[in-house]
Amino acid sequence: MGCFIEQHVVGDDRGWDPASDFKGWASRKIFYVGDNLWFAYASSQQSVLELKSREEFENCDVSNLVKLYDGGLDAVSLIEMGDRYITSGNVEDCQHGMKVHINVLSDGLDNGQSDNFDVVLDGLDNVAKDLGLDLLSDGMEHYIAASTGDDLMEEGAIKEVIIEGPTSS
Repeated sequence: MGCFIEQHVVGDDRGWDPASDFKGWASRKIFYVGDNLWFAYASSQQSVLELKSREEFENCDVSNLVKLYDGGLDAVSLIEMGDRYITSGNVEDCQHGMKVHINVLSDGLDNGQSDNFDVVLDGLDNVAKDLGLDLLSDGMEHYIAASTGDDLMEEGAIKEVIIEGPTSS
C-alpha cells in the first residue's frame, strides 16, 4: 500500500452529474483513510450533502445532514474508517440515484512516512503541465490535477491522480 493518498473525482470525467452511475463508480474503487473525494459540479444547479445514516441515505432524507458542500469543486477528506453517505442536495436527483455510499478502510500506514512528498509533488506538477493540466491545492496538502480550459465539465476533462504525500494533518 505504501504512503499513497488517492484523489477520487466522484463520477470520474462526468463529475457530480445526475447522468453519472455513482453506485457503479464506487464499486470499482477502494477508499482508505487519508484519501480525498472531489466533487465537481455547477454550483448554481447542484450541491453535495453528507448524511448521518444509511436509513437517511436510502430514503433521501436530507433533514439531518452532517455537512453541506456548495462550492462547485469540493474536497471531502476521508479521515476515519467507516461508512460515509453522500447525496445530491436536490431530493429528486437523490431519489433517481445521485448519491454515493463510501466504505473507508484503514490506511495501514505509519503516519510519519512523508519524507519524499515535496520531490514527488514537484514531479507531479511537471507531469500535469506536460498534459496541459494544473495542479491545484486546497492549502491542506490535498491536490488534484484539472483541465486549464473553460471546458472542465463539458468535455469531461477532470482527471484522477494518485499523489504520494503526508497521511496526517
